[in-house]
Order: sequence, then C-alpha cells, then structure tokens
Amino acid sequence: MPLLDRPALSVDEARMLLAETRQDPLLHAAASLMLLAGARPQEAAEATIADYEPGTEPRIWLGQRWVTQRQVCVAPAAARALDEYLATQDADPEEPLLLGLQRVNTVHDLVRRACVHAGVDAGAHSLRRAAIAAAWEDGAPASHIEAYFGINKAVDPKALTSLPDGYDTAMARTLEAAFGA
Repeated sequence: MPLLDRPALSVDEARMLLAETRQDPLLHAAASLMLLAGARPQEAAEATIADYEPGTEPRIWLGQRWVTQRQVCVAPAAARALDEYLATQDADPEEPLLLGLQRVNTVHDLVRRACVHAGVDAGAHSLRRAAIAAAWEDGAPASHIEAYFGINKAVDPKALTSLPDGYDTAMARTLEAAFGA
C-alpha cells in the first residue's frame, strides 16, 4: 500500500508498535528515534555516534547531510533506548549511531516486520507522522513543529521565524507525554 494511502497511526497504535520493538534493542532505538525525536528513517540510519549527546538533556543532530539540518532535544524514553543500545556496542564516534542500519531500507524492513507482529498497518514513516500529529494535536506552534521535524518550506532557510530557546525541549516533553514509557 502506498505511504500516503495508509491511515495515520493513533497514539495507542504507535505505543503498541513501540512496545513490539522492545525485544530488539536496535529496532527499539531506531523506532524511538523516529517516534520520540521525529527523525526520518534515513536520518536515523545516517546519524553517527558523535551526533548524539547523552546526558540530562540529551540532544541529537539530525539531517546532517540534508538542507533540514537541526539539533534537537531528545525525549527521555528515546534517550533511554539509545543509551541501552549503545551500551551493548563497541563503536567509534564516527560510526553509525545505529550500527546495522547503514542502509535505510533496513530501517523500513525492520519496522514493517514489527508492524505486522503488532497488527498495525504502518511503516517507518508512520512513526514520524504520528509524532508530528501528536505535536499538532497538543497545540504546538507550526513554526516549532517545522523546526523540530525539519520541515523547511521557506525558499530561504535564513528567512525562517526565530524560535524561543527551549522550544525543542518542550517538543520533546510533548512526544514523551504522548509516547514515552
């Protein structure tokens, strides 16, 4: 079924799908990054260990190779999933954050299998779409959603509206409230 023909994931379906991924730390980290940090599947596959800054306010650089490059705060549940996965890996900072997902198709294949097991008609992009919908339904300003998710509609990226400090922390809290465990 084409991507746009799929129904949007509800919050409950997204939570169910995220729960289905918990048996596989790599898949859980990837799904968490898409659902709880708004990463595109390709951004999740391309992020390096050096792009992720763990800690009390974890942050990640997404879209390093895209026009929509951004650094955002990561929801605590996604940070836990990333930290748990990285604790099992012995990798250099320049290596992929999610070793084993060097090819973006791997992300799609893994998420699709989890969807089948969870009984949800969705794919990898559905996680990001659910995150955007949750932010929108929570009443986040459109400019915050566009910045956090890297949705650049401006002809000149420098012409974008300036954002208040902490907008991304608020967005991470919104996603944590909707989907975090």
